[in-house]
Amino acid sequence: MYYRPENFQLYELYPKDIFEKGMSEPNGEQKLWQMWDDRILYTIQHLRNRFGSMVCNTWYWGGNSQYRGWRPFDCPEGEKFSIHKAWKAVDLISKNFTATDIRSQILADPFHEDFKYITCVEMNVSWLHVDTRNRDKKNYGILNVYPK
Repeated sequence: MYYRPENFQLYELYPKDIFEKGMSEPNGEQKLWQMWDDRILYTIQHLRNRFGSMVCNTWYWGGNSQYRGWRPFDCPEGEKFSIHKAWKAVDLISKNFTATDIRSQILADPFHEDFKYITCVEMNVSWLHVDTRNRDKKNYGILNVYPK
């Protein structure tokens, strides 16, 4: 089996065209969930439990964001080798807290159960970027990335 967060849907995590293609395949839902690193799925569920309503992609509700979760390799947004392309990152917008407030809590207690898999956060942006990249968090802490 696979881990599936109880309060997130696939359309929140994939671009519209990939979601639609994936869901039209036999066992498509299962395959789309299985692509994700279970640590990032665990993390986003715990973040939503702790901080309340948070959104990732908004295309499903008529919004224009669709690359805040997984990004295809030819995606025009982000870095060429973005960790989003490895199913290990999300950008979230909280309805109740600023990204700065949430980052502060993460960095103040990085080994808390809710944050234990986070190895990188993006700083000085209005959204919350968290990821589960391969990093020696125990010895080097959470990587703080600053946009160019």
